[in-house]
Amino acid sequence: MKKTHLVDTFKAAVSIATVLFSLMIVISLIILSRLGSAAVFFLIGLLFVKPMLTYAASVCVDQTGVRCFLPWKTLQSYTWDEVGEVGVAGTRLFTRKDSRNTGSLYIYISKTALTDEDRFDMMLHWPPKDLIYLTYSKQRLDEIQMRFSNKIQTYNAGDLHF
Repeated sequence: MKKTHLVDTFKAAVSIATVLFSLMIVISLIILSRLGSAAVFFLIGLLFVKPMLTYAASVCVDQTGVRCFLPWKTLQSYTWDEVGEVGVAGTRLFTRKDSRNTGSLYIYISKTALTDEDRFDMMLHWPPKDLIYLTYSKQRLDEIQMRFSNKIQTYNAGDLHF
């Protein structure tokens, strides 16, 4: 069965709302002949286009593999044979080892197996450009785990165990 999820629903919604709000302000300011102010709000809206495209992308999980796509373009696509590692990682890097405060949890899918240093670099330079990732939920991880037979890795995921 095929399941499709947004990469990060909350961040996508905030980015889309900011871009749309900025666009409405720009149109209003152009009508009022305030071109300088319109340019400022246009630039503010432009800053949120990349996060909007990043977090509003969809991740499709099915029997053949996993792919991340926008409506007009596939960004990443892996068959299950190509997947080297699936893991859950927290975005808060500098915490105690026993801390439950892990930040946002993301599921990541990589073509290669990662070392702890690779995972640290991935989270330090979040979001990664060469991996498929989406926000963690038990349901999403279960859908992936049904199709990926190897061990699910964790990095800075608190007391999350599989």
